[in-house]
Amino acid sequence: MLTADSIDDASRLLRRDSKIIVDLHEEIAAPVTTVDRGKRIRKDDVIYFAMQLSVMVDTGVPLAEALDAISDQTEHFGLKVMIEDISDQVKGGIEFSAALEKYPKCFSKLFTSLMHASEASGTMGQMLVRVSEYMAQERETRKRVQGAMVYPICLLTFCTLVVVGLLIFVLPRFEKIYAGKSATLPMPTRILLGISSGMINYWPIIMGTGVAIVAGLYFYLRSPGGRMLMDKLQLFMPVIGPMYRKAYLARSLRTMATMVTTGVSLLEGLAITAQVAGNYFYSKIWLDLSERVKEGSTLAEELFNQKLIPRTVTQMISAGEHTGKLGPVMNRVADFCEEDLKISVKTATQMIEPIMIVIMGLLVGGIAIALLLPIFTISKVMAQ
Repeated sequence: MLTADSIDDASRLLRRDSKIIVDLHEEIAAPVTTVDRGKRIRKDDVIYFAMQLSVMVDTGVPLAEALDAISDQTEHFGLKVMIEDISDQVKGGIEFSAALEKYPKCFSKLFTSLMHASEASGTMGQMLVRVSEYMAQERETRKRVQGAMVYPICLLTFCTLVVVGLLIFVLPRFEKIYAGKSATLPMPTRILLGISSGMINYWPIIMGTGVAIVAGLYFYLRSPGGRMLMDKLQLFMPVIGPMYRKAYLARSLRTMATMVTTGVSLLEGLAITAQVAGNYFYSKIWLDLSERVKEGSTLAEELFNQKLIPRTVTQMISAGEHTGKLGPVMNRVADFCEEDLKISVKTATQMIEPIMIVIMGLLVGGIAIALLLPIFTISKVMAQ
């Protein structure tokens, strides 16, 4: 097996080694990311791979042998095939970081950049430990934010189903009771009965309109303008906005700290941080910062002008620059931001719960009151 860009390149490499070509054919190894009976290669699988590889490389096992050993022990078929392909590339003379770049959905730009830096410095084992720790911390941060959003989404879904059920199945029964009495019914009751009747009589139009709206939103939010709007809403929405700002800040600072402490250049670290920030506005901060640093500015000078970066964080980064300990300081700042995020998630969850209960109470209670209002004037209604 020989890894080359083309048949001609492979021929030249073989002739350079004084080999006579009897037969030469191309075999393309397609990147595998969704095999194993439909299972995707998840972040957890990549973390597991990085941790195992770090232990083996750090104890002196050659890289190719370590990859083969991990492949033999892996039960996930997709991950197994991917590791085997990476191992074959390494045996063929391709650098480990270059082999990882062929699987961008599994290995981020941060991962491949750190591996490239470790190949130059001979610290692959230590770098793999750093990468696995970074990815584990990133996973915990992501789970905290997702966990905080699951409860309100479930409550909102339940509330919507209850309201729709009342409008479609319960209100028509009351409509028969109040038939012919519409002139004497209270305004809330008439409005509610009209909504219920419209949903029952025109449900194909309502469903079609709903599907069209959802499809339109889906495609719009996938466009650059839609993603920018969604990113802005995440940062400035009440209650959950501060939580998202701290999550994106923690991710950015952790990435930047990891890059700086592992010897990656500041400009490359800023560029990679912009790629993995996860939000348009935070990515723009790091990209703009990269341009200013090229012109000779310091990190702190430009961060002081950014409204999305707390002044306390900027002051700590400024202290790190002046003392020559930017990497360790940014690591400590990232730890602080992640602890602050834990508190924000807890606070947001505690605030969202009563808000959602109040909204459910107002909707369901409003429907119940609108239905019961005529009963309070039952004598007048029955006299008609």
